[in-house]
Amino acid sequence: MHYVRAEAVRWIDVEWPGWVEVHFRESDGTLVALVDKVPIFDADGRLALGAALPVAVGIPCEVLERVADGAGNESSLVRLGSGVEDRRGRTTFRVDAQILTARSGAARQA
Repeated sequence: MHYVRAEAVRWIDVEWPGWVEVHFRESDGTLVALVDKVPIFDADGRLALGAALPVAVGIPCEVLERVADGAGNESSLVRLGSGVEDRRGRTTFRVDAQILTARSGAARQA
């Protein structure tokens, strides 16, 4: 499974299950803001309700395409999992290779 590295930056609601705003940047520098339930962004349990922010999180995703530009910079087109979308309803984003991670089972890290 793949994950987009992101940062939980603001609590929207600290009542269980908790809602949080998460940010990451697309390859072109566009800031992506997502709002959803804590368990969607924090499979590892590091984002305790009401914890001090920012906190690094991983967003599950499917890699649809990988490309490299003429300078060798790699990026991937990803579709976010768990029905996560930005405020415009987008679920696919182009991200730089360095913010994309592959994890399996207990070896998770954001």
